[in-house]
Amino acid sequence: MSDDARTDGGTATADPNLVDRLVAAKHSERFVAVVSLVGLLAMPFLLIDVLGVFDDLIGVGLGGFVGLPTLILAFGIVAVGYNLLLGYTGLLSFGHAALFGAAAYAAGIFSNEVVASPVLAILVGVVAATLLAWPIGFLSIRRSGVYFAVLTLTFGQMLYFYAFGPGAWLTNGDDGYTPFAVPGGAEIAGAVPTSDSLSDLFFDLTGLTLTLTDGLDVTVGYVLTALIGVAAIVTAHRIIKSPYGLILKAIGQNEQRVAFIGMDVFRYKLMAFVLSGVFAGAGGGIYALSKAGLTVHPNATLYWIVSGDFVIMTALGGVGSLAGPLLGAVVFEYIALVVQGITIPIIDFQIGSLWRLLLGLAFVLVVAFFPDGIYGALSSLGERIAERFGTESPTGDGPRPVEDVEETGGDD
Repeated sequence: MSDDARTDGGTATADPNLVDRLVAAKHSERFVAVVSLVGLLAMPFLLIDVLGVFDDLIGVGLGGFVGLPTLILAFGIVAVGYNLLLGYTGLLSFGHAALFGAAAYAAGIFSNEVVASPVLAILVGVVAATLLAWPIGFLSIRRSGVYFAVLTLTFGQMLYFYAFGPGAWLTNGDDGYTPFAVPGGAEIAGAVPTSDSLSDLFFDLTGLTLTLTDGLDVTVGYVLTALIGVAAIVTAHRIIKSPYGLILKAIGQNEQRVAFIGMDVFRYKLMAFVLSGVFAGAGGGIYALSKAGLTVHPNATLYWIVSGDFVIMTALGGVGSLAGPLLGAVVFEYIALVVQGITIPIIDFQIGSLWRLLLGLAFVLVVAFFPDGIYGALSSLGERIAERFGTESPTGDGPRPVEDVEETGGDD
């Protein structure tokens, strides 16, 4: 018997190698939490410093800016929750901009009228979006397919035009609303401004100077949002792995069969909508925090195109996977906020508003060649590497191709 084999009562089994153990551990909640925390804390360094290297090499501004990771997290958390609805339950909503925008305005108004606490403001955003998701979901889920999508779109547009017109006394209409417009801005425990960088915080605590790169010298606000992002990812992972998540998957594949075995399909679909609203509320609250001292505008939060952006982020990253929507948000926001500002050398042409054309091209290429999205492509690459080192191909909850979701949309 070889040294790397063991017995379990007569049957000889080989000890799992490192790759096998990593493949097995990737489904554990602790592994997901650790990888998420490391990935989110490394994201500013990758976007600002690593990509910024190309700025000097080829003269093209590929490096991100300080506020980019926070914006990515705001939209990424919404996409992770939206994936519970689209990727697992098979419901295509075009009304999540209403939940996201309502949370952003609720958090902003709370910060100015009550207390400028970022944690409490984000909680208020979560509560506002959750309360709004109940009636919208309750009324919309009674219809299926395209009618469900149109109903959610209608509710979202109603809120959008309300914010512009009758509700302008509350939202400041077309001028936009400024969250955390109080002396000191957003402060944790009334003492630590979220705009402070880690080096500023270190100097205040110790009197010593800490020198970090731009990507590592993130703000206190980003660290807070990264922790919220980890909590959101772990929560989504727990939902997906629970019996509740299995029922949502079953509804997405064939809701008639689920109904035949006595399950209340309407109740599960409504809860999926509300749960996605909770994530939208967290994303909206973080968005308000990222706009501290700036403005939250209806066009950037409540308009139906924002709902379409959530669909694109989810499909681009990988529908039906945990990490896919977050990857989609990274690519989407990077193209929207960084690539659009690039000026191509030699021809001196700025991409500007053509960024949506580039995004559309990227979306078409991903759907055509990687129907499982970016995460699916990376997973396939990982499987090939694992097979190369002699381990079995990992199985489990891989991303679902976009066409599969459309075919088993959960509605008749």
